[in-house]
Amino acid sequence: MKLGALGLPAYRTFSLEELEEATNNFDTSAFMGEGSKGQMYRGRLKNGTFIAIRCLKMKKSHSTRNFMHHIELISKLRHCHLVSALGHCFECYFDDSSVSRIFLIFEYVPNGTLRSWISEGHAWQSLTWTQRISAAIGVARGIQFLHTGIVPGVFSNNLKITDILLDQNLVAKISSYNLPLLAENAEKVGHVTPYSGSINPTNSAR
Repeated sequence: MKLGALGLPAYRTFSLEELEEATNNFDTSAFMGEGSKGQMYRGRLKNGTFIAIRCLKMKKSHSTRNFMHHIELISKLRHCHLVSALGHCFECYFDDSSVSRIFLIFEYVPNGTLRSWISEGHAWQSLTWTQRISAAIGVARGIQFLHTGIVPGVFSNNLKITDILLDQNLVAKISSYNLPLLAENAEKVGHVTPYSGSINPTNSAR
């Protein structure tokens, strides 16, 4: 699988200062939603690239080294039919250097969910049957990549139509993964509203 042929920058470590600048110090205007898998923010990097940032508060005290096997898996989540991972950032406590928060940075997908295009409709455009079939094939290819394109594979996603986002070219991208890091280490902070159905990124882009 050629992960470098997606037009995406290389996966990298972001600094907290970069993320603060991209979100105006995590201002409420950049806030996209909150759920059991953390808080979501929309940001803009210095080069103009828009990003989606998931903030996870750790409930267990571990060093950065303990999370590297999770980061290695996340760094592989780069596919034309996934909301691809761009990088991560660790925030650590001053006293013992254990991780207090992890920020996961993903590409920003601006056109809302597949459900909103099919069920709710858009006044300016609706999907043709060819586009709907293309979206279904794209989702299938994304699932195939999660199952067989990375090691270990990512399974049991409980995928919903609200978890499928459409990019500027109406290419379908899976936005929710069943990652061990999210399930095992993130604090529960309310109802699940991940970067998917109940958050329409286009509202934040205006």
